[in-house]
Amino acid sequence: MRILVTGSTGGIGSWMVKRLLEAGHALRTLDFTAQKKGSDWEHTPGDICDLALVRRLVQGMDAVVHLAAIPYDVPGRDADILQTNIQGTWNVLLACSEAGVGRVVNFSSINALGHAEPFRDDLYLPLDDDLPHRTARSYFLSKHIGEELCDAFVRRSEMVIASLRPTMVIYPGGGARSWWKWIPEERKAEFSRPDFFSYVDVRDVCEAALLALTADFSGHQAFLITADDTSMNQPTQELVDTYYGHLPWPKVSPGEYLAGAPYRSLVDCSRAKRVLGWQPKYSQRDPDADY
Repeated sequence: MRILVTGSTGGIGSWMVKRLLEAGHALRTLDFTAQKKGSDWEHTPGDICDLALVRRLVQGMDAVVHLAAIPYDVPGRDADILQTNIQGTWNVLLACSEAGVGRVVNFSSINALGHAEPFRDDLYLPLDDDLPHRTARSYFLSKHIGEELCDAFVRRSEMVIASLRPTMVIYPGGGARSWWKWIPEERKAEFSRPDFFSYVDVRDVCEAALLALTADFSGHQAFLITADDTSMNQPTQELVDTYYGHLPWPKVSPGEYLAGAPYRSLVDCSRAKRVLGWQPKYSQRDPDADY
């Protein structure tokens, strides 16, 4: 398969390129950053907001993996976030629809749900892909609107689109991105509570994207992507009692959900497992884990 990867030199992007090459795909890549020397595929440094450039790069592609984005809120850069994340996604989808590209893997985020917005009073456990979106902050809003654009484009074209919603992404190997171990133990709960103590290994994220390129579904579907366990050492029931005792469990009881899995994630990825055939392989609890 011939695949364009946008945001190819970023955190997930660099791992995504490696995984796609391992799977035998032919790549073309786009990022603000120049590609390292010695690459054996075509790379173009450029701006995802340049529609003419995006139109040129999608020519001849079978699929696009769209990662290019500003990945979090930055004070004073609200306009940049909305421009890059929304206009950039629009450009990719428009160019793909014009060029007849059949499959797009759009990188959204768990934040598209607005689950961590302070005004929400309608959350439930476990979180799942059916949670209504209620976003306010710029980054959250940009990912929500990106998914709305995907909905619109499958109504006006023959494309199939998967929006992946990773939770907090962690990176193995002890490199610069392996930041989780540097957070003091006493601050980890404060840091990860907004995402319900969820996390996912970047290798599992890339595997979900690889599966989404060929999975048998139609239209646009969105998928939460997270590890099977939480990021904390306390059993999940203790976390629920301490932080989320006020939230309802409308679809399953806590006892049933946690039976045989005392550290189970409070984010339910059953749609990704069912539709994509995806299963996370990596956990911070693995004896040889290096995060």
